[in-house]
Amino acid sequence: MSLFPPRESKISNLALLFVFLAVIAFFAYIQFIAPVFYDEDSYYHAAVAGFIKEFGPRYQFHWAQFSTFENAFSDKEFLFHLLIIPFLSLSKDIVTAGKYAVIFYNILFLASYIWILKKYTPNFLVALLLLCLPLSAAFSNYFLCLRSFTLANIFTILGIYLLINKKWLWLFILSLLYPLAHISFFTIIIFALVCEIIRYAMNKEFFRVNIYAALLGTILGCLIHPNNPNNWLSLHLNGVLVPLYTLTGVKLGFGSEFFAFTTSKALFNNLPMFISLNIILWSMFLTRVKLSFSTIVWWGCVNMYLILSFFSNRYWYITTVLFFVFFASYLKDWIGTRELKQLLPKITIFACGYLAVILIFISPVAKETGNFMQFYIQLNTHYENAARWMRGHIPAGKTIYHAYWSDSPYFICLNPKNDYLVVLDPIYMFYGHPREYLVYKDLEFGRLENPSRAFKDVFKAEYGYTRNDNMLYKQVTGDDKHFQVLYKDNLGIVFKVL
Repeated sequence: MSLFPPRESKISNLALLFVFLAVIAFFAYIQFIAPVFYDEDSYYHAAVAGFIKEFGPRYQFHWAQFSTFENAFSDKEFLFHLLIIPFLSLSKDIVTAGKYAVIFYNILFLASYIWILKKYTPNFLVALLLLCLPLSAAFSNYFLCLRSFTLANIFTILGIYLLINKKWLWLFILSLLYPLAHISFFTIIIFALVCEIIRYAMNKEFFRVNIYAALLGTILGCLIHPNNPNNWLSLHLNGVLVPLYTLTGVKLGFGSEFFAFTTSKALFNNLPMFISLNIILWSMFLTRVKLSFSTIVWWGCVNMYLILSFFSNRYWYITTVLFFVFFASYLKDWIGTRELKQLLPKITIFACGYLAVILIFISPVAKETGNFMQFYIQLNTHYENAARWMRGHIPAGKTIYHAYWSDSPYFICLNPKNDYLVVLDPIYMFYGHPREYLVYKDLEFGRLENPSRAFKDVFKAEYGYTRNDNMLYKQVTGDDKHFQVLYKDNLGIVFKVL
């Protein structure tokens, strides 16, 4: 028997459909309002999908000459890239094609998210929780990118739901596919342990089959990976060393997403989540709510990522997603303890108040998203122009130096005829070529008196690129004896070593 009358159920169905379409339209509009991607990694992912289409699943990744990728490449997001391939035929422009793939993953995630939420709350509350996502800058900034985090979020929420409900066969299949999709695949084993520990504490039951299914599926997924055994090295580097170095303060030049937000920015970028948490705390203070097993499991999983988020802002994306699923489960517990006549007025007040608070923050969140968009439109337009100039003027097969690891995704995508140094993460260069990495950092900070010798002797590079925000830029532009500037705009240069 439905908690809500048929008429209200029909209205809530329409409300949910309207919000779903509105959210998709909102993100699609923002996606295509700019001719570029909204980050650097999206270019890498679009390029790798093209490489799989052209060369098959196993090929030599020669585009990163001073990286473990050159001799031991592993596509950590193979399944993610595989699903991008059909969209490459929709446009001759690889960036436009990639944007279609972003919309596809947006729809796939939102459909999964709604499916999970509907297990706990009525549709009109699902619609309300769905609205919270675009109002979270921490969520939106990642959701606009062609990155495997979105696919990983799908695996995470579905996996936790399967664990809670003992769907071990589906869990095994999910655990089998997860290692092909994202480096965080091992978390499904951790979630299985968390789930069963909580189940035992509450119900004196320990469902070992969940752990067996997650463990066996994960191992088999790693073994069938097309880049096995190189994928084990990627797991060690990205899954172990990067988090360890980030938490312990080892500075290798990681991206800004590996560092923590200030307290004020963390609160502002996650306002819907912290407002909802405030509502939960007050409701628990004012009324007695018996928390269900599923609610406690979701909360346990939220806390794992919430703790990590205080050290690295990249984890706010998944934390936001997990939190609202937890909130939906909590609302189910709260609703289930009351009579319908008492409940409807309170739910109406809650929904209206919640919506009012959300509307208040539309303007500042829109401003934050607008600043994010403007930053990447300017930066990525510069990189695309530089990459296209390289493609038209630098001979094929030459190795091109670049001052930051985050430069090369643009160039690999738009100028794949040349080779570069490192891509995706500095850990791959530091681990595979530690001596060259030290020289690489010395060049960036202008610590070498004659950098042209390092280009020739260490990196075998006749050409190079650098932005204007480091000391190398000043050295190159101020030394016309050893360098010739070939291309220049307001953000960077392409040069030749004489």
